Amino acid sequence: MAEQISQEGMHNQSYQYMIETIIPSERRNYVYDFWRTDKVLRDRCEFIAGLYQEYVDDPTPENYFVSLMADYLLEGMYFYNGFIFFYNLASRMLMPGSADIFKMINR
Repeated sequence: MAEQISQEGMHNQSYQYMIETIIPSERRNYVYDFWRTDKVLRDRCEFIAGLYQEYVDDPTPENYFVSLMADYLLEGMYFYNGFIFFYNLASRMLMPGSADIFKMINR
């Protein structure tokens, strides 16, 4: 869990850096709050958060296993597909550092 928390901190810092470097300040809140206004994204976030919350509320081995599966869903399906955009940019020599961070996250 400590390793996961450490990696998530790095992951968050990477996204924050990109958002604050690329997106003008007057549009940043829109990006940060997009999950609140997009129904599909909000439903996905609430689904994953609900699985984590079940473990917090009732830390059984079964709920721990379910929370691990939630992690695989979140990282393996939701984020991995978003990384492809940055790999495509890097293949054109654009934002190669971002692609490097995502390669590390994939590992």
